[in-house]
Amino acid sequence: MRPTDPAPLPPLAASLPLAPPEPVTSLLRGALDRGDHRAALRVLMMEHGSAIFGFCVRMVQNPTLGADVHQQVFEEAYRDLGKLQRSERARSWLFGIANHRCLDAIKARRRAEKRFVGDPDGLSDVADEPQEPGAHADAPTMAKALDECIRALSAEARMAVLLRFQEELTYEEMGRMCRENATTLQARVTRALPLLRRCLEGKGIEP
Repeated sequence: MRPTDPAPLPPLAASLPLAPPEPVTSLLRGALDRGDHRAALRVLMMEHGSAIFGFCVRMVQNPTLGADVHQQVFEEAYRDLGKLQRSERARSWLFGIANHRCLDAIKARRRAEKRFVGDPDGLSDVADEPQEPGAHADAPTMAKALDECIRALSAEARMAVLLRFQEELTYEEMGRMCRENATTLQARVTRALPLLRRCLEGKGIEP
């Protein structure tokens, strides 16, 4: 029997109690089988909330906007839980929602800013004053430089790089969640890597 539509989602800012320490897939499957969408949402937020938040912030390059998009992702997930047929695919399903909402937010921001600034594709010049090539960089410095270089990629390239290397999704998983051809996504990552390398070298860091 098809479960009825869920009640309106309460503010996500309110702390949701954690689900019991059972296998996440079993918890989610059980909640979905019962039609208990609130319990399913708790499981999804417990297991994937932090990763989705980090992805959103790095995609939109703004913590406040990233938090807004993060909320939108779980609101949409709550509404559409009936579409999640296989609990083991919950992660890629959530990242698919996050990807589309992030791109929507980026496009909206571009439209608002278009009258003031240009928006060239690819990698902009984000290097600070050049450092000595091959200079030693500690882990925090390297992480900061890499984050700056990733932020400078086009939204589409940034999404592909983050999903492939930060979230460690396969190109097939990426293709399903982004509704794009896996080969296209792989080519996008391949084109982005030399740009990242050049950006890091411009900061005096050898990848």
